[in-house]
Amino acid sequence: MREAISELLTDMDYEVKVEETGHAGMRAFTEHPEAFDLVLTDLMMLDMMGDAIAERISSIRPDVPIVVMTGTPDNLPGDRAKAAGVCKVLGKPLTKAELRKGLKGALSHDC
Repeated sequence: MREAISELLTDMDYEVKVEETGHAGMRAFTEHPEAFDLVLTDLMMLDMMGDAIAERISSIRPDVPIVVMTGTPDNLPGDRAKAAGVCKVLGKPLTKAELRKGLKGALSHDC
């Protein structure tokens, strides 16, 4: 899934930084927070939950929009997403058009 989303984003002309785990992603962000215009993460990962990542990122750079993908949107209701700093929650599976729309909305801070 990670590789497929990365390819879609690259096809949409986004510069993509992919990490294998939530902890690796957090490490990359904390080392160079200025390098990120947006963070796209999954809700359910083996080592970390996406809402926990969102909370940590928001504490470092509250201006960075965070988009969380999930196959179970009910697991991240709007109030919990907002409290974690999540701008958009995208349900999976999603189309390229849905991904594009969600990212554009988040980048324009239409949360």
